[in-house]
Amino acid sequence: MITEIRLDKRGTKYWWISLIVGIMGIVTGVCCFVTPLSSMTVMTGFFIAMLMVGGIFNIVSATMNRKWNSGWGWDLARGIIEVLLGVWLFMLPLPFVTTTLVYVFGFWMMFHSVIGICESCELSNLSVKGWGWLLACNILSLLCFFIFLVMPIFGGLFVLFYIGVSFIIYGISRIILSFRLRKFGQNQ
Repeated sequence: MITEIRLDKRGTKYWWISLIVGIMGIVTGVCCFVTPLSSMTVMTGFFIAMLMVGGIFNIVSATMNRKWNSGWGWDLARGIIEVLLGVWLFMLPLPFVTTTLVYVFGFWMMFHSVIGICESCELSNLSVKGWGWLLACNILSLLCFFIFLVMPIFGGLFVLFYIGVSFIIYGISRIILSFRLRKFGQNQ
């Protein structure tokens, strides 16, 4: 059964949370390119921290918007999964984390790409202009996931390149979403 998404001005009040998560994604992606040799260990810790902070932001956003957004459950699910993955990775020994990170990141990237595609389709139903850019970024991110899944054997810098590109694309899509939500809220 498909449910209709209801979103009004009050549901877009916390648009800035998506903006912060998007900026964090872009910063993470840029760090992969700026310091590639020392990035893997640093990126492991930073990715774990970003998972947990992003998850907390998504949980807060979901609970604050639950009265005004019937699709708040997706943000809540996203937040819970991110926090659980972050805690799990934090508890693993560091050498195992760097190996596991490749697969966790792949799952995370696929999960967010699919949710992002759904969000952009919801925005198209609400006649929000520019939803196509959000859709394109998420389809591109999903494509990066499939390439990443096919070639994880290369590891090292190759993984950092895909992680960097994926974080930047994810960050851009979250920033686009935040401004679309803000504009939608202002027009209501």
